[in-house]
Amino acid sequence: MATPPSVRSGDDGERPLRGRTIAITEARRSVELSSLIRKLGGVPRAVPALREVPIRDREPALAVLERICAGEVGAIVFFTGVGTRAFLDLAAERGRGDDLRRALASMLVVARGPKPVRVLREHGVRVDVVPAVPTSAGLVEALAAHDLRGRVVAVQLAGEEPRALLDALGEAGARVRTIPLYEWAPPEDDREMLALVEDVIAGAIDVIAFTSSPQITHLMTVAERHGRAPALGAAFRSRTIVAVIGPVCAATARAHGITPRIEAPVGTMGALIHAIAASLDDGAQASDAR
Repeated sequence: MATPPSVRSGDDGERPLRGRTIAITEARRSVELSSLIRKLGGVPRAVPALREVPIRDREPALAVLERICAGEVGAIVFFTGVGTRAFLDLAAERGRGDDLRRALASMLVVARGPKPVRVLREHGVRVDVVPAVPTSAGLVEALAAHDLRGRVVAVQLAGEEPRALLDALGEAGARVRTIPLYEWAPPEDDREMLALVEDVIAGAIDVIAFTSSPQITHLMTVAERHGRAPALGAAFRSRTIVAVIGPVCAATARAHGITPRIEAPVGTMGALIHAIAASLDDGAQASDAR
């Protein structure tokens, strides 16, 4: 791998990442993921490729809010803590906070993970369904136990459409209404991302982990803007390992000419880091055996 031997020395040699440099482009959980990488013996390089930007056109979200308050929605799925708080704040801003809480009390309330659960409980909202695994696939599995045929289901979007969940809800006979509250935009200053591009090209990054499609798109856009896309693509093909979460992220990588070599067995960020560690450890052991 590309990391200098001196970085691999000491206690890290006994841990699976063995001093390798792992770049992460995730924005929200970069601190948590960096800590996990260090625990596994790696060197994290956190360069967020996204930032949350509130949707300018709030009419679609307001339209769903009104339908919920009118009792026309049977279930709602909250994806993120940020989005959950934004929706509750939007209702309060429009003088519909109490109406929304009353409506939620008679609906099936689903939260993907602990962050939306925490926000909902802060506002006194009961949560009925929390999947065992905080992913779209986990939500699909958890909702399979509920009859949604003919019911209107509102889904709080988390920057991009959770296609697998929306398709599954449609197949279950639900009528889906999405709640767009924010979107993913590139960082306002691309200097850190350009520095990451240069480090990948120079061979200073062992693995780069992408947890969503926009991260790949934004990084490649920066590389193209500065005339470094061909060199970056060559580095991904020859040296730096690309790791991804999910088929959509993998498909986006391939559309940019990048072949992911590591994919998480389940769609969580922690699982991706552990998959990276397992892959590198297996490779190191095979090399030692030779």
